[in-house]
Amino acid sequence: MTKETTVTNDFLGHQPRKTRLALMGEFSAGKSTLSKLFLGDDPLPIKVTATRLPPVLISYGESAAYAVGHDGTETRIKTEEIDQVVLEETRMIRLFHPSDTLEICDLIDMPGISDPSMSSDVWMSVMDEVDSVIWCTQATQAWRQSEAATWEQIAESTNGQNILLVTQVDKLHSERDLSRVMMRLKKETDGLFQNIFPISITEAIAAGDDEAKWKASGAADFVNDLIERLMAVASKPHTAPIADSAAEAADTNVAPRSEPPGQSDATQTQAAPQKTAAYGAQSVIPKRVRVLTQMRGRTERPTKASLANR
Repeated sequence: MTKETTVTNDFLGHQPRKTRLALMGEFSAGKSTLSKLFLGDDPLPIKVTATRLPPVLISYGESAAYAVGHDGTETRIKTEEIDQVVLEETRMIRLFHPSDTLEICDLIDMPGISDPSMSSDVWMSVMDEVDSVIWCTQATQAWRQSEAATWEQIAESTNGQNILLVTQVDKLHSERDLSRVMMRLKKETDGLFQNIFPISITEAIAAGDDEAKWKASGAADFVNDLIERLMAVASKPHTAPIADSAAEAADTNVAPRSEPPGQSDATQTQAAPQKTAAYGAQSVIPKRVRVLTQMRGRTERPTKASLANR
């Protein structure tokens, strides 16, 4: 559509850029399901989540989708036609979605690193956009050599605030099996991640407002830790030189924008309160973000009653 050349207020020193959190791991490790847990629903059509896609950068805003070429040119596309983008011509897809989670971070849903039909160059070319990583590894075959080798290659390009998420723990036979997996991972990944959390993402989504099931899924500890980290980063003053920030925003290979084209800062400020999505019972993380960002320090998961009174 147009090449992004506008320098927004976020890049003029007024506000820090939101953390860009990449969801990474091998194919079928649970990244897309984790994205659904974060956002309260799935911003991608069901048929798209199983197809070959370049990295997908998801930011807060009115629902919209853009294909970003390797020269930085952005072309408006229909969300339901995302699977039709030409992989070789597309550096990333930009999605905008009205989820409370995206108020404190941007998400980058990366392709699986082990996809034999996709070159690693597809996602490696976007690593310069990544701040932190949540690495998803399947509990039944956790931290394979291919994962360790890839992590060694990219770890230094992150800010170090990375999390290892052990997914699909419900497929293990017993708590003893889980303990063995966690013990091995802590030994083999010592010093590589800030924290390691076991989780059943599907059970976390199904938990709804059942606090016991939410905690049993492993989501409570993971979400509390992650949101506190993101909020801590968001509360820090922006110290980057204005000249450097402006140069970054002008770089056609960088995607600094936090709102869809044509939506000015003033318009976004006025419209944001009216664009809060009506989340269902499964939208556990967006609801938690909404509470924690207004009541810093609260650790209990919000109930239906407390949310209804807001």
